[in-house]
Amino acid sequence: MGYNPSVIMLQKTDKTEALPGVFSTLAAGFELTTRYLWLMVIPALLDLFLWIGPRLSFRPLIESLAAQMPTMAEGALITDPALMLETFASRLNHFTYLSVSLVGVPALMTGLTPEATPVPTAVIERSGWGEWAGYLMLFTLGGLLLTAVYYSLIAYALRRANATNGNGAPFSLGRFLRRTGRTWIRLVGLSALFMIVTLIITLPTALLAGFISLLSQAVASLEIIGALIFLIWIVMFLSYTPQSMTLNPSGFLPSILAGVRLFRANLPASLGLLFVVTLLRRLLAVILLSADSGTWVTAINLLAHAYISTALIIAMFIFYRDRYAAHLQSSLPQTATESLKH
Repeated sequence: MGYNPSVIMLQKTDKTEALPGVFSTLAAGFELTTRYLWLMVIPALLDLFLWIGPRLSFRPLIESLAAQMPTMAEGALITDPALMLETFASRLNHFTYLSVSLVGVPALMTGLTPEATPVPTAVIERSGWGEWAGYLMLFTLGGLLLTAVYYSLIAYALRRANATNGNGAPFSLGRFLRRTGRTWIRLVGLSALFMIVTLIITLPTALLAGFISLLSQAVASLEIIGALIFLIWIVMFLSYTPQSMTLNPSGFLPSILAGVRLFRANLPASLGLLFVVTLLRRLLAVILLSADSGTWVTAINLLAHAYISTALIIAMFIFYRDRYAAHLQSSLPQTATESLKH
């Protein structure tokens, strides 16, 4: 019987062992990353490209957009968005779409481009709305494909580390490509679904807030905050869906439901790991970006970011793997479970 990624690392004892906690799972993520350092190659290369590679700029388009925006009065508490766009237009690199928000390959250089680099960087300047939309779609699809390769490599490392002999089955390029293609299609579908849900929430919210603001600005603000909180909860409930889509052989919707059920069934631990991972990634970005010296020393920061970010993502894979395996053990008859081990 071939490998079934949904039942990875089932326990071989008759008694169900206690599941690892949040910090034990994080430690396992760092241990696996240290064991297979090649897992950090993709995020490291992506960051290297965003750092010293060519930059795609839509400065004329952004400046024309800023010129059409109303100027805020002097002394306003909120920063003028038009002024911010004009200030940062030349430092926005649109190749950063390759690191897709929420699900993509982690990258440190996704914000404003650094002011100093050890080598000169070429700038490719475009100005049309159609070009911007085309690049956005192309790089998003390409970034999701890069993510699918990255996740498939993590899944392979998990299988290899779980093998009894420590080596696992020999690497099959055909099987790897099929699984990568399946994961890519699912990630594209998940991104499209999330965009649709976001539009369904934000558009009515904006219209309703505009109407309510005629009566009460405070109530309109509360309505917008409520919609944002609801959207954040959706993101949290879908936080383990990419792992499910990579490890679970079920279809598109069943893999989404499996990830949501796992999050809900292990709510305290799920929220705990998600909170720690998110916090560490944010702190890591702030610390490493503040240490950017504009020299080749920054390359060390990129490698550190690739290593730590990969370990955190692998921890989420391990969390899903262990909980899903425990769910299978508790729901399948003992004979069926034993047969799935082989």
